[in-house]
Amino acid sequence: MKKLSKYLDQVDDKLIALKPCKISIDMNNYKLNDNIEIKDDIIWVKNLLSQIEFDDLVLSIILDYSVEFQKIKSIISEQTITLEYNKGDTILSVPIATDDIKDQVNYVQRLVGGRELYKNPEHLLLKVFKVYGGSISDMDIVNFELLISQSLRDRTSPEIAARLGKKWDPIMVNLKNNVFASGFIQGLAFENINKAIETGLVSEHDLEPSILERLVTGELN
Repeated sequence: MKKLSKYLDQVDDKLIALKPCKISIDMNNYKLNDNIEIKDDIIWVKNLLSQIEFDDLVLSIILDYSVEFQKIKSIISEQTITLEYNKGDTILSVPIATDDIKDQVNYVQRLVGGRELYKNPEHLLLKVFKVYGGSISDMDIVNFELLISQSLRDRTSPEIAARLGKKWDPIMVNLKNNVFASGFIQGLAFENINKAIETGLVSEHDLEPSILERLVTGELN
């Protein structure tokens, strides 16, 4: 196991290259001027999913907070951003922290809207717990697991959770829209008759009534 201390060094809020390296950022994970901004001398990302490559080591760098890359030598295309650094160069720095409450509100908006960046369900759960767990909330981790379960739906049948699909093929959805795909009565309750009728006519699954539907029909008091 190679020691990272031979490749990278952290000095205050900066990450320093101890060997020549190359950073690759897949633009398919980002939306320009939303969670990534390309400026004259820096590149800012809201969250980081990247790969760093040395001559004898390749690894992923995943950070759940915003960072700024120093744009020393870069190749930028629609698909990939490649940044090259020499020994002693500052690779990235962490900007001054923003207001915690604003970050929490923005995070849940991205999650509910199906726009949150994540690597896998475990990573997504840790991010939710980091933002809303600990001293922030007394919610149990089961509550966070339920939120993630609702956010990740089956790719071929988004009316059901991914964990209930025939095979594990999750996709993050906009929960505000997904409510119309989860049941006929539920769609009517949210005053979207067209969506409700579409769900009732084309759904391939005979879904159990949701809690909202049971409330509407009086089955749950």
